[in-house]
Amino acid sequence: MPQGKNGGKRPGSFSSKSHALRLGAKPKNKTSKHRPEFDFSDQPKHHGPRTQEAAQVRLHQRLGEFVIDRISHDGRGITQWQGKTLFVDGALPGEKVTARFVSERGNLAEAVVDQVLTVAPERRSPPCPHHALCGGCQLQHIAPATQLELKQTAVLEQLQRWAGLAPAEILPPIVSPALAYRSCARMGVWYEKDGSVTLGFRQRHSNTLTPISQCLVLPEKLNQLLAPLREWLTVAHTAKAITHVELLESAKTCAMILRHTKVPGERDLQGLRELAQQFQCAIWLDEGKGGLRDLSGQLCDPRLSYPVPEADLELEFHPRDFIQVNPAVNTQMIAQANRLLDLNSSERVLDLFCGIGNFTLPLARHCAEVIGVEAVESMVQRGRENAAREGLVNARFIAADLSKISGYQLQQQCGEIDAVLLDPPRDGAKEIAPHILQLKPKRILYISCNPATLARDAKILADGGYRLQTLGVMDMFPHTRHIETMGLFVRGK
Repeated sequence: MPQGKNGGKRPGSFSSKSHALRLGAKPKNKTSKHRPEFDFSDQPKHHGPRTQEAAQVRLHQRLGEFVIDRISHDGRGITQWQGKTLFVDGALPGEKVTARFVSERGNLAEAVVDQVLTVAPERRSPPCPHHALCGGCQLQHIAPATQLELKQTAVLEQLQRWAGLAPAEILPPIVSPALAYRSCARMGVWYEKDGSVTLGFRQRHSNTLTPISQCLVLPEKLNQLLAPLREWLTVAHTAKAITHVELLESAKTCAMILRHTKVPGERDLQGLRELAQQFQCAIWLDEGKGGLRDLSGQLCDPRLSYPVPEADLELEFHPRDFIQVNPAVNTQMIAQANRLLDLNSSERVLDLFCGIGNFTLPLARHCAEVIGVEAVESMVQRGRENAAREGLVNARFIAADLSKISGYQLQQQCGEIDAVLLDPPRDGAKEIAPHILQLKPKRILYISCNPATLARDAKILADGGYRLQTLGVMDMFPHTRHIETMGLFVRGK
């Protein structure tokens, strides 16, 4: 349920590191405000509706019956309506459905399934009772194997279409359990007129919250907090003070962050202390000014942690840091990165968009030196703390905005580099890719969360003399439209 839930970026078609269910947002290039130079050919372009009035009149209007011709890269059915390409959320190829209007942009329109009249063999009953309303797990109506096939096909098609590339080898996908996989989530809070409280995620195509009693993609330790938390919100005397709740599970504890507009009173704070003690859960307050406070009202700088079995490490992070939210996939992803880079003890590696050192520190176990570069200084500091605590003297961290740094500066800071790992945000690595070419590394490992910018950047690397040796998808967010990939580029023919 990473996308479209509440209070975040998670969605466009594959938006997910953005909206709800996400605790830390992956840092973005500060100056990267441009749109990609290309877009998926079947993705609705963001031209505004003809008039707001017209769009409002049609919203939820039943459009009639349709036979779905094919499926888009993000799992929506495609058909025709009044001379427009119509994307129908929740429909599958070959199905006959009725649909309700959502939006209209130029020659494209969007709708949502109303009724399925003829059922495709790929359809299955969604396991989550909230699926019909909740905006998070958009693909639960599709069998998991078909979801994975759809994602891999989307990546390969975009690489071929926009970069003219096909990998020499396709890796087996990295997968995890499709349920109870997510270690953090952000939920919205809404106070009803009758005194009840709604705790949940955003509905599809709406800002309205879906009440959630249990979220199937969250682990049990987080789910068991929902009922007592909702009860506390209902009886809290500081009226309407809490606007969002963030839930986290780490290696040693679970935690909550309560975003508020008014500091809860002492009686309410005591209720939180009792909740924290009962469930052995850390609770912090966030007034929206960047820092966290404990339940005594004191500013604090807490740490959580997660293990990296591949490198026998435990990485600490601040609750506001971006981390990968699927621990099972992250563990396999780190192991695969080490395997593909195949480093030796004399090689030097550059890790770009390194965050707290998720790849940097495991790589340090296999090479002479690894240099991590990250724009967010607090996360750079976390990387340094982790390196010092683990005794990794060959891991160095630099704070720098990679959208602004020049190739000369990069060379001066890093010297001769044998391999580069880059894990950029959705905007991709357009600005830094030409500078990477100047370093002439033997291998470039690109980890992507956006097939469009991956294809764009892959063309830059290919034009610079690199071939795409291997590529594999990683199902970081099962049941959603989100796609993660890992591709190895090798210099020369």
